[in-house]
Amino acid sequence: MPQAATFCCTVHLIPNASRSLLLAVIKDLNMSIAPLSADSTPLILFRVEYRANRSLRGGHLYARRTGDTDAPTWEDFDDHLSWGRTPTRFLSFFSSWGRAIKRRQDLEDKRERDIIVIAIWAKDMPGVYSAEEVACRLEYSNMNPAAQRRWDHHDEYLVEGGIPADDYRILAVFEGGGPPRRVVFEWPGLQASTTIPTGFFPGRRSNNPLQDIADEIYSRSGARDDLKRDELVQAISGRLPFLNFEYQ
Repeated sequence: MPQAATFCCTVHLIPNASRSLLLAVIKDLNMSIAPLSADSTPLILFRVEYRANRSLRGGHLYARRTGDTDAPTWEDFDDHLSWGRTPTRFLSFFSSWGRAIKRRQDLEDKRERDIIVIAIWAKDMPGVYSAEEVACRLEYSNMNPAAQRRWDHHDEYLVEGGIPADDYRILAVFEGGGPPRRVVFEWPGLQASTTIPTGFFPGRRSNNPLQDIADEIYSRSGARDDLKRDELVQAISGRLPFLNFEYQ
């Protein structure tokens, strides 16, 4: 099963180097970054959005800038990760449900409206980059006085361009909020429990949260897929050792 890779920096520059100096050194060293291999890309990724920053439109997920045909530059990556005002060719996702829920709570604390969490199926998806590796190469650090270039990109992934609706990668969209609510996912003779925001649909549409997940995937993709259902439940609940399967 795909495992997230661990990255370390191999270039060390002077502390707090300017953006232009840093990018020039990286270019001079002919450093490049490639999309992740299938073995390094998580199966499930989560994206958090709100009304003023919506990329989900008509079943598509679009980056703010599309139509690029050349390879991403280091400026492209830095513009995105440093939260610049320049529209970029990337969408940010998390492999961790906990990170996604924390991001959702941060947005709620800022009084953002219509916050949603989107779960996607990322197996064999092209154009996926590790934000942690990129931030490492760009010398992001918690010692950097520039808050937008701090080291805070663990479990974050960048998807280039977006995701077309006819790829059928969107598994579920979680809307609502509120305090934590306990849900129990049940298989014959087995169960797993976790907490989710009160407004999220599992266990609210019916008294069977596992079936609610299955029905949501079906409504988005038009197909029943117990393996995707179980992977999504595991991403929400934590690794469940009694669900042991491999994807071909």
